[in-house]
Amino acid sequence: MKKMLIVRPDYDKGTNYLFFWSQEVIDFAQDKNWHVEKSDREKAIRHEFESRLKNNPGFVFINGHGNDDTVIGHDRQPLVDTYNCFLLKGTITFTRACNCIKSLGKKAVVAGCTTFIGYNREFWVPRLHKFEATPLKDPLAKPVVEVSNAVPLSLIKGNSVEDAIGSSATIAEKHILKLILSKEQYDRVTLKAMINNLGALDYEGEKTAKINE
Repeated sequence: MKKMLIVRPDYDKGTNYLFFWSQEVIDFAQDKNWHVEKSDREKAIRHEFESRLKNNPGFVFINGHGNDDTVIGHDRQPLVDTYNCFLLKGTITFTRACNCIKSLGKKAVVAGCTTFIGYNREFWVPRLHKFEATPLKDPLAKPVVEVSNAVPLSLIKGNSVEDAIGSSATIAEKHILKLILSKEQYDRVTLKAMINNLGALDYEGEKTAKINE
């Protein structure tokens, strides 16, 4: 049985949106009979994360804030950094956080991570204030997160890292065309975020890698 470990802090507006929007990935993996372990909310902390990695997930999906060297978990506590990234050895890891592929991704791969997928600058999720209590209904966030979710969804389908990133780009291109032609004023914000995120998405390690049992 294939295994996924997903991390979902939920302590501010940004992490709250990613918490709910990543449920689609959990549901899809479970429908494919994957074993899904979750480090949610107050359990999105370092020792919980390190403990769950001992169960040898083939795929690790981390949501949170980040910088060049660190991914931040619950309540802005360091979750993964250059000191414990060796624990990602043998995994394909997708980190949905700002900037972390710059240094952390490179060091994780040197330490044995098969492929580290992430963003080389800020990851943007636009939102309308009136939908902050119901993020899944936010029309600004929806296409942006759908494009990002395409990466883990494609990996779960059995595709390679290269194909998963390509799938995300294909979906983004379709959205971008619609957004360019749209006359809705808020769609410009979504378009800007989508173009930024698409250009920032990158990987370190093996592009042909697929998730193993």
